[in-house]
Amino acid sequence: MKWTQYARFGIEEDAMPEALSDIDYTVDVGRHETMLRANTPKGEEFLGGADLTMSNEEAHTFIQDARAAGLTVKSFF
Repeated sequence: MKWTQYARFGIEEDAMPEALSDIDYTVDVGRHETMLRANTPKGEEFLGGADLTMSNEEAHTFIQDARAAGLTVKSFF
């Protein structure tokens, strides 16, 4: 990943953009669903496709399993 240099408040600093997670998820509290989206081939393989929707209860365990398998999983709003 390429580092970029930028100025903020007149101070130059090196910054690396945030790494892309393997899987993003969004919780829909009203519908009691969690929507998961793959961002990498590894994430897509784990999800079994590009995206997946499941109950919040199932998603909690699924996210823990994905992290235990070494995938990065982040919430997305």
